[in-house]
Amino acid sequence: MKVKPVNQSAKSGPASPAYPQPVLGNPAATLMESGVGNCFPGLEFDLRQLDVRFFPGLVFAFPGITQNGPDGTQGAQLVYVNTGDDPIFLEDRKWIHDLANTLNGEQGGALGGGQWYLHWVEQGGNRIELYDNIIWQNTVTKTPYEGEIAWWIIRLIQIDPDPDFADLTIALTQRDENGQPSGHPVVLKGKRRAYLDDEGMIPDVYRPGELTASMCSPWTHDFRDCACQYWASNHPDVALGEVQDPQQLADHTDDLDAAQAVTFLDWMRRRSDPARDIAAQPTIELARPMRYDPYEINLHWEELDFVLQGQETSGTFKPDREDLNEDPYPDLAALIHDLSHNLARFEFSLAMEYLYAFFSLRAPDDVSPEQERDWPGLTNDLRAARQLILSVAISEMTHLRWVNQTLWTLHDMHPGYGPYLPVVAPAPGVPGEDDEIRPSQLRIATQKVIGEFVEVERPGGDLDTEYAKMVHYMREHPGQFPPGLDQLAVRIDSDGLNHYQKFRDVLRILDPYSGCPDVYLRPLTEAAPDDPRAQPALALLDAIVAHLRSGYSAEAATAQSNAARLASQDEITTARDLMHQLYDAAEVLARDHDLGVPFFAHAGQYEAASRG
Repeated sequence: MKVKPVNQSAKSGPASPAYPQPVLGNPAATLMESGVGNCFPGLEFDLRQLDVRFFPGLVFAFPGITQNGPDGTQGAQLVYVNTGDDPIFLEDRKWIHDLANTLNGEQGGALGGGQWYLHWVEQGGNRIELYDNIIWQNTVTKTPYEGEIAWWIIRLIQIDPDPDFADLTIALTQRDENGQPSGHPVVLKGKRRAYLDDEGMIPDVYRPGELTASMCSPWTHDFRDCACQYWASNHPDVALGEVQDPQQLADHTDDLDAAQAVTFLDWMRRRSDPARDIAAQPTIELARPMRYDPYEINLHWEELDFVLQGQETSGTFKPDREDLNEDPYPDLAALIHDLSHNLARFEFSLAMEYLYAFFSLRAPDDVSPEQERDWPGLTNDLRAARQLILSVAISEMTHLRWVNQTLWTLHDMHPGYGPYLPVVAPAPGVPGEDDEIRPSQLRIATQKVIGEFVEVERPGGDLDTEYAKMVHYMREHPGQFPPGLDQLAVRIDSDGLNHYQKFRDVLRILDPYSGCPDVYLRPLTEAAPDDPRAQPALALLDAIVAHLRSGYSAEAATAQSNAARLASQDEITTARDLMHQLYDAAEVLARDHDLGVPFFAHAGQYEAASRG
């Protein structure tokens, strides 16, 4: 099956002749994971609103039955005729001209006066009336379908791909005081409007606010108590309490702020309630007495705290960026040097450090029934901690790819800086506490080591600041960069905040075992590079690095060669397959021999290859 791209980003790949420069990505705020509809479909806009303009030039509403019963106004009600703002009427097609003449004819057109309703729709020889026929004492009475049923019928209308063929016929009639269709119907021929244009975007015919116009109002009521007891991702049920100093979590202080920092609180709780800072109740019935009621929420909704990374904050976050008042780099060459000699290598080193820490944690399957009895929850805690650390390590490998993508894009745009050389090698040191560079080293996941990982990913730390500086320079000198390149740095920086929170979660999960680290840790020691037991894992790592280098090189050349694009896909796919094999080999080495993979053993050869 051939996959057809339906939006601009998908169609504008490196091999596309229409877009010689690759689209590097949309802003982070527009990514799918940032949208409410990603987890709760239907809460960002009302899908029915797409069909209010299903027929060109006409705008409908779908009123339902009133509280007093049917009143003859329900169904698909014509709101107004709108051909002037509909871009489809700019197209030169016969059926469009005929439709425009009918709607805009003399004396106001065919639908010039009175209230009109959709009577029937016909497509492919099939006609559906929007009325229910009721026979009573030899009399046929037509009862209009309510708005939702009318919408269901309209939703079934197909989109014909032939732009010149008017395949859809509709009829509109007026109604008498009893809701019965009256007068001669107005029959129109046209086409069903497509939901997406050729770029995969919702057409411009929809006005701002139109797709949300029918949603619940006032929003504060629905925000507090949606009928089905859930809300979107920007309305958390629970959140961690505010803490002034994030390091309090790592230090495990006993003050109130730190206690709140590791306690999930009911986000909708009354801030004036004396019991506001106790742990969230497990059921809606228990939680309701301490929450704002529907009237209070209209008055006090501004008291609800912002939640960042799952934690409440009552103030506006103001990053310390006084150093960005001036250019952080003297020129583009300095930025490229920072990417290739520092940032790419930092990402590689951190990925290896995190992987080593991951394999130092016992596997959940290794926990015996006796240990689970003595330490209830140990199996699940190990599973959660391992998953968090592994996800960060994988993310760092993604960052390594993005840094290389930034490099090959800059070298392609500025060939005077020399050819692009893939950077897949560790750094001799990585940012540590107090923003000092510490040696890259492989260590087991003790609380102290995880605390240092928290410090590496700390917002405002050295690594975070490096990417912030890069974004600042790119936006201050847009002529030196292709559009969208800065968003790669934004994504890396945003992921760093996520890494910070995940390592804090690992600290919290493993805290109950801090007095007995042997419960959750393997007695792991780094294997000697020449140890035969470590050779399979090292050989796999060498092959992964080689394939990544080849894949990045081929990917950098995809704009000039379709063969290079296919080669890059093959190399990256092979590298990923080898990563799965490395995982299995490292797990066996740790579980059966208490040995960790010496990930930095061949750092010299990786470095030599990265320098050409």
